[in-house]
Amino acid sequence: MTPKILVIYLSIVSLIGLFAIWWAKSTLIKIKSNRSKRIRKLDSFDSIETSAPDDSSGFSEIDAAVGNIENRFSIIGKITIFLIVTIWAIALAFPFLNSIPAALISTLVAISSVVLGIAARPLIENIIAGVVISFSKAIRVGDTVVIDEHYGTVEDISLNHTIIKLWNWKRLIIPSSKMLSKEVLNLTYHDSYIWVHIAFYVSYDTNLDQVKQIAIESVQKSDNFLSKEMPGFWVMEMEKDAYQCWIAGWTNSATKAWNLASDIRTGIAMQFQSEGIRAHSFGVDISPHPLKP
Repeated sequence: MTPKILVIYLSIVSLIGLFAIWWAKSTLIKIKSNRSKRIRKLDSFDSIETSAPDDSSGFSEIDAAVGNIENRFSIIGKITIFLIVTIWAIALAFPFLNSIPAALISTLVAISSVVLGIAARPLIENIIAGVVISFSKAIRVGDTVVIDEHYGTVEDISLNHTIIKLWNWKRLIIPSSKMLSKEVLNLTYHDSYIWVHIAFYVSYDTNLDQVKQIAIESVQKSDNFLSKEMPGFWVMEMEKDAYQCWIAGWTNSATKAWNLASDIRTGIAMQFQSEGIRAHSFGVDISPHPLKP
């Protein structure tokens, strides 16, 4: 390589390296800012309405979550800059590799491969998975989710693990490498609207018009019901000894969905007892459903 070509090569590589560092920093700052703003808009991380018996710490979950996001992206930023600088240095040194003994290069590569492939593999897998999850929108801090039949709110995402604050205030801690391969039901991925439906059974000698009226009133009387659309009522199945009925209504948060389901079940059960209506069983589903205009 002639001196002129070498100078041009080094100049181009230097410019590319500086641009990559600038782009990485600005992108990370933008993502960190967006995530922090989203967290600030949340009221709490509770998947049901409750409060801790002792809340005297003076440091809110929202502040802690924002702090964790800043720390996480600070670490990601350092790792990213380190990788860019390493690649940049290798690219700058590439024209001079002929002067380094091939045996030395082979030895260094072999040692690095053994260390990274065996000793540091679990750590590297976790860190890579943590970075992927951090940039993914599939699951974010503050989302209400169901993972492995556990219902709760994403409290923290770090490079090593994800913490889910369950409805009973216990914490489910999942390593990042495992979290990346799990199926997640995200109740707040697109918006906070949830279509809550209750399934129940009534015997064939029941007046269905009366059942429908009771079910609809049970939804409408709940303070958690979002009255943008009338509650829906359907007879879903005609089984051997009973009708299977559904009643459904809208609400605008996962926390209210939990309470709305309870209100509907309680209202229907109390009215059935009062009217002497025989019911066989109840079931509930709070799966997300797009809100109708």
